Amino acid sequence: MSISLSEQWLLWGLGMMVGFPLVMVALGELVLQLDKRHHPMVKVAREVRNWVMPTAALFFLLTRVLRIDDSLAGIKLVETLAWMSLIAAALSLVNVLLFTGAKKDSWQAEMPKLFRDLVRTFLIAVGGAIVLSQVFEQDLGGLITALGVGSVVIGLALQDTLGNLFSGVALLFERPFQVGDWLEVDGCTGKVVEVNWRSVHIMTRELEMLIVPNSVLSQAVIRNYNRPEAQHVEPVDIGFSYNDAPNTVKRVMREAALDTPGVLSHPAPVVQTISYDDSSISYRVRLFLADYSQVPKIRDEFVTRIWYTARRNGLSIPFPIRDVFHHQVPRVKGDETLQRLANYMKSLPSLAMVADDVLEEMASQVTLGHYGRGESAIFQGQSNVKLHFVLAGSAIATTQDSIGREHKIAEMTRGDFFGYSALLANEPSPMTVTASEDLEVLVLEIDGVQKMLNKTPRFSQQLGSVIAARQQKLKSIKLDPQRNGSLLSTSD
Repeated sequence: MSISLSEQWLLWGLGMMVGFPLVMVALGELVLQLDKRHHPMVKVAREVRNWVMPTAALFFLLTRVLRIDDSLAGIKLVETLAWMSLIAAALSLVNVLLFTGAKKDSWQAEMPKLFRDLVRTFLIAVGGAIVLSQVFEQDLGGLITALGVGSVVIGLALQDTLGNLFSGVALLFERPFQVGDWLEVDGCTGKVVEVNWRSVHIMTRELEMLIVPNSVLSQAVIRNYNRPEAQHVEPVDIGFSYNDAPNTVKRVMREAALDTPGVLSHPAPVVQTISYDDSSISYRVRLFLADYSQVPKIRDEFVTRIWYTARRNGLSIPFPIRDVFHHQVPRVKGDETLQRLANYMKSLPSLAMVADDVLEEMASQVTLGHYGRGESAIFQGQSNVKLHFVLAGSAIATTQDSIGREHKIAEMTRGDFFGYSALLANEPSPMTVTASEDLEVLVLEIDGVQKMLNKTPRFSQQLGSVIAARQQKLKSIKLDPQRNGSLLSTSD
């Protein structure tokens, strides 16, 4: 039996009964597979499955199968919804094809997301107007006139909001910063965490959220610490005494900067003489850092090390007062200083067997050394080291084996010593000694140690046995790199 044109509703009904479920099942499986692969097309597939197909099927069911007059308002509303869903899905498809996965330097990647969203909204509005014109047979001329008048009223009412919007678009096109950059705006410094159509959200170091309207930001002076170079130069000003030679100060400060974790060696730190002030000579140390976010930590570490470095090298950081000297400062140690150093040596258990008169005689060849936590007193392979006795604090001795693996050799506390390689024909140090907390040591000149050994045979024998034991343990580590070092002290 043939089907006449008047019975086409039957064909539409059969087609929808069979085709619509099959298409929905196929789209569901497609969404599932794309979702598993995290494919960007999954959004488009969802929109087609959830909006385009249901609204289109509903429209055809009402108009083709049930044969309801398509001039009714309800039918026109369904048709409009179907067209709008199709337009939205088409725009999503274009967005995925053009912008998702775009290369970093391509024009697609440079296009701000906010601008893409605005264009998308505008195109949807244009599509909606066309649908209204075709479906509802509305006069677009009158609609445009009404929108023009309404836009003027809305523009006057929302001047600040629209100003922020267009300022945000201008900033996004200019791209003076991006999310993750560190900025300084009106004296406030923080990290950009969000850029939207109205404002920029900046997280300060105090974990406070600073919200800056785009209209304000577009007129402000912005300092970007991440562009055009990621490297940052951090200046640190410090004053030293007029008695300290500038070239010596520069050398010591440069060494302290290079020894600070986080400070780049290339380019190397720069130390400059700034001015001659009332109580000191001012210097500026320029530290080159790779990561601006680490500035407080690196600056604190460097400024802390300045004190210890200055003490070890005999530099003085004067108080902000004016001192008037009427006499020549003696270069030799006074009796009080010598007696204090002698008392320090007498208090150490490892020097208990040495006669008091010998220690008092050695005091002139002893100096005090101070090291901050994390600083190294001697390095593996270093020559011309001196004998150090721990007076306060603690340190860790480590060595590297033949394959470059680091081993812990010793944990040194009060009374322990290191730097004994100076006694072995001035051999290079076999270990690195690093302060695990603030460390105070007595540094003995080799000549004085030799005299003490000659005058105190028992101490010479004890020192020799300790050195032999340590050398044997170091040798065992070099032969067996997998073995861990053990605790070494003067009790070995």
